[in-house]
Amino acid sequence: EPAAPLPDFELNSMTGQPFHLSDVKGDFALVYFGYTYCPDVCPLTLAYVKQALADLEGRERVHVIFISVDPERDTPEVLSRYLRAFDPTFIGLTDDFAKVEQVMKPYGAMAKREEVPDSAAGYLMSHTARIFLIDPEQKLFLTYPHGFQAADLRSDLTYLLKNRL
Repeated sequence: EPAAPLPDFELNSMTGQPFHLSDVKGDFALVYFGYTYCPDVCPLTLAYVKQALADLEGRERVHVIFISVDPERDTPEVLSRYLRAFDPTFIGLTDDFAKVEQVMKPYGAMAKREEVPDSAAGYLMSHTARIFLIDPEQKLFLTYPHGFQAADLRSDLTYLLKNRL
């Protein structure tokens, strides 16, 4: 299937400044919808992305965008501290949940709060656990399911950086 065009969006970045998807147009972006209190899927996914990008030729042309589905807890400061642990260049975005839901729609992504009374966290967020690869023309090009191999993502990015620029 051809790459699907994505609408631009505006969310608040972890620096406190507005961020638009078009801010990285002309480069590749890896978009992930997750949250910092996630006990397993989110940190594993970010670790795989970090591994895939390590020493990647053309790395500066690949932006990692982590969009929080838990804006109640994921303040800009929390996002910044969390993402720095993976890579200081990762971009963290947050906003009210209604805005985030609107951003998720074109990606076919979802998130839903689930109360967990026996948990210290109080609730968890069920969410789509896919990485969305956006091409330089701001089109949804590929998706990677949870559990993808870092080597596969690296191989794809190496090919795309050499052949799609």
